[in-house]
Amino acid sequence: MKYLMLAYTTLESWDNADYASPEFDAVCKFYQDLNDELTESGELISVFGLEHPVHSKALRKRDGGVQATDGPYAEAKEVLVSGSVVDCASYDRAVEIAARVVDATGDGVEIRPMGSRPEPDADPRDLTAR
Repeated sequence: MKYLMLAYTTLESWDNADYASPEFDAVCKFYQDLNDELTESGELISVFGLEHPVHSKALRKRDGGVQATDGPYAEAKEVLVSGSVVDCASYDRAVEIAARVVDATGDGVEIRPMGSRPEPDADPRDLTAR
């Protein structure tokens, strides 16, 4: 099954990142090594990094029309920094990969199974029904 992994950090961490530091280099090496490993195993489908959230917009339908709001958002405690799609044999394997990212970077990771349309009477919370 494919899983979307979304990595989050705080806006403060993003704004204060020292791109010339050995710590930043170590995180980059960790990600490169992990991507190489997952590519070799056939589990990595795609990976992407995002620009600073100041460049983001959120669009929502409000008051009969579509409204766009500039980011970053004051109410957000964390901002989306990157994501990847992996194809793993199990949910536990996806959790294992995400845990390695959290351990190496300190950032939070959300894992979301990428599903297909469930059957009409299926419980959307039950992944075995797909």
